[in-house]
Amino acid sequence: CSGGLSEGSEAKAKKSRSSRSSRAGLLFPVSRVDRQLRSGRFAERFGARAPVYLAAVLQWVTRETVGAAGEISKKSKQRRISPSHLQAAVRKSALLKRLLRGGVPRRGGRAVPRSQRAASRPKKETTESKKR
Repeated sequence: CSGGLSEGSEAKAKKSRSSRSSRAGLLFPVSRVDRQLRSGRFAERFGARAPVYLAAVLQWVTRETVGAAGEISKKSKQRRISPSHLQAAVRKSALLKRLLRGGVPRRGGRAVPRSQRAASRPKKETTESKKR
């Protein structure tokens, strides 16, 4: 009878350990999202699938945003995605705009795309208008 217990523990030891992210087929860390949910005190209780679902949503939003920003950076013939590319991607996508409502927060630096900076600049007066 006692041999049955050791066989069960051997089977568990042989089974390779896998993370919740890999089991769900995600790149975002499910365990970290779970820890943040618990420490954030958003609810007294939540299901085991809640952090998996939230990690999947975060991964999807990131993929959409970075993918659109990558296309914008290719069009502008740049190899790096800049904050202005991310901001333009959110502005152009109706889904992302609705999801993020306020847009992408600016932290200083050049967050407005060059094309818009040039369009918003006031034109200089010509020398003829100054002479009059």
